[in-house]
Amino acid sequence: MAYRPARFPGSRRVLAADAVGRYDLRRTMMARLLASNPALSLLLLVGDVEMDELDLDPHAGAEAVSAAFTRPEPDVHGLIIAGNLLVNTAVQHPRTNNGMSLYVLGDLKARNVVISGLELVVHGDLRVSEVFAGAGPSGGARLDGDVHAKLLVSEAFPMLVGGQLKAPVLETGRTRIGVVEGAGVREAKGEVPPSLVMTGQVLEPGPEGVELFSWPRFKTAVASRVPTLSPDYLAGRTNLESMRELRRLEGEIEVVLAEGRYARGAELLRKARAMGAPRNETGLMLADAIYRVHHGTGSREALAEALELLDEALGPKPDTAAVMAHPQALLQRAAILLQLKEHDDEAFDQAWRDCSLAAVTMPAQERAGIAGLMGQWLFTRHRYDECVPYLRQALSADPDDGAQHGRLARALWMLDREAEALPHATRSLELNPADNRMWYVRGKCQQVLGDPEDARLDLVTYLEMHPDDDLAVEALIIVDLDAGDTDEAVESALRFIEHYPDIDGAPARFGRLFHLRERYDLAVPLLRRAMQLHPEDSSIVRDLAFALNESGHDQMGLDTALRRVEIDSEDDHIAYLRAEVNLALNDPNAAEADLEEYVARYPRAGRAFASLAGIRLLQLRPAEAKRLLETARSIAPDDYYIESVVEKAGFAQTDLTALTDLTESASRPTQLMKTGPSPQEGERPAVTQMSFREGGYRRP
Repeated sequence: MAYRPARFPGSRRVLAADAVGRYDLRRTMMARLLASNPALSLLLLVGDVEMDELDLDPHAGAEAVSAAFTRPEPDVHGLIIAGNLLVNTAVQHPRTNNGMSLYVLGDLKARNVVISGLELVVHGDLRVSEVFAGAGPSGGARLDGDVHAKLLVSEAFPMLVGGQLKAPVLETGRTRIGVVEGAGVREAKGEVPPSLVMTGQVLEPGPEGVELFSWPRFKTAVASRVPTLSPDYLAGRTNLESMRELRRLEGEIEVVLAEGRYARGAELLRKARAMGAPRNETGLMLADAIYRVHHGTGSREALAEALELLDEALGPKPDTAAVMAHPQALLQRAAILLQLKEHDDEAFDQAWRDCSLAAVTMPAQERAGIAGLMGQWLFTRHRYDECVPYLRQALSADPDDGAQHGRLARALWMLDREAEALPHATRSLELNPADNRMWYVRGKCQQVLGDPEDARLDLVTYLEMHPDDDLAVEALIIVDLDAGDTDEAVESALRFIEHYPDIDGAPARFGRLFHLRERYDLAVPLLRRAMQLHPEDSSIVRDLAFALNESGHDQMGLDTALRRVEIDSEDDHIAYLRAEVNLALNDPNAAEADLEEYVARYPRAGRAFASLAGIRLLQLRPAEAKRLLETARSIAPDDYYIESVVEKAGFAQTDLTALTDLTESASRPTQLMKTGPSPQEGERPAVTQMSFREGGYRRP
């Protein structure tokens, strides 16, 4: 359709070839077109021009009624204003993508300039009270003077500024603006987020909820005279200086992170986030920097901060877009949860979900690392059988990962698969010597596999680094007992107890070990020490009672207490058993309180009354002893144990008022409390006090 010159009264058509030289337009795209199109023409307006609106649509006016009677003219390339141009509203072409080029030889002033697919040349200054915007890679703007605008937008539209750029640049991600400085050109980057300065009518939703600039919406809004800039921005209430500082800060962050200075990067990212940088994106970058710095150190406070950032950005169930964009963040969250909440069921479910989602999006060569993390989670939760395949998969991709060899060795050892665990334990010691616990694991494997010498060597090596580990000492005692070296086994147990008296579980552990090996004479002193440390531990009291019984000593009171405990397993009779154990160990003072408490709860326990009477006789309290024995005989007449206590006390069987010389009796406490041999057990040796010395031990 032909162009209608009537749109611009007073204009005349000129050849572009004449205008290029006359109006200094040699450095334009139009000048380069002349070689292929020498008949190119322009419209020329001479003098200062004021318009309400300038529509650069090359076909505008063709719909007018008079157009049917007007002779068509060839299309013109553009419009030259040989002076200043003032446009009260907008310079635009809303109905077409490509407009007619505009050449202003003076200054250009307008409220908005919205152009695409054309060439704009301004020899003077450009002053736009609101937005100067260009879109598309075709065309461009050459602005020889200063550029003043409330906002400058380049949507992949080339702009070259010869003077000073005095306008903030919108961040579109496709900015193409150059500013001439001396003999070079400086690139001007977008620094103002669209959501900060523009109204919702010209924005569209982007990924992760970020609002983006929309050229079609913006073009329509300007044509409809709908506001495009936010009221706060127009009123000057938006602090662009802080935005510029933020962009400068973001540039520094990019450099710092590229250099691997993550601690410094974390500081800058915190500052950027406080200044209003995109919350989710900056939060993920900050979490990544913190993770890289502190994952190895294990700082719980720092990792908790990173976890909070990841939870905020990803949510408990990340959507597909977040998974595709940030699979590494999912793995980082799973790894942090493993460090901070390894025994939490909800944390495990979240980490497993994150790993599963990341495995779908990560490249195949990185999935072995995910398998390793999943295997580590299962290992931590003692699901050893399930973790083995994942750990093997991780090692297939990285056979030199010492930490994974160590986890696999432990898992196989816990599954009683020592033959499979042994090579991984050896490889772990070679690749990851810092994990010196592996000396213990390998020693235990070698012990089971029948290699006592190598087992002993590994256990001794481990104990040189961790001499306070009672489990390792127990393993070494087993090796010595298997080798028949009882003296060395006993020496190891005693040495440990003497050097580490604060590890109060060791005597019970070692005592039970000797008890299981049927070395009751060696078990009794250790279990006695354990009972003194943990008098409420019923299992220790039982083990010590059985060991005393199996040691060949006849203690009828102890037999009675054991039977009572076996009949009633609710621990209601442990006090009685503990008292009889202490009496068997010739420690009546320790037995007294337990017997008093027990007979108060069980007033029909005749033998318990008799044992307490024996203690009263040792304390030179014969009247109380008499009363207790009378009670015992009334409960159980003719009971062998009760009558033996009466006899040993020197009372007549029929007359409890007759007492022997208590002073003499008190000088023989062992004989007083000792029960005589029953007819069936006359061959057993008499009871003697069990001590560390008599058991072959040194006193602690």
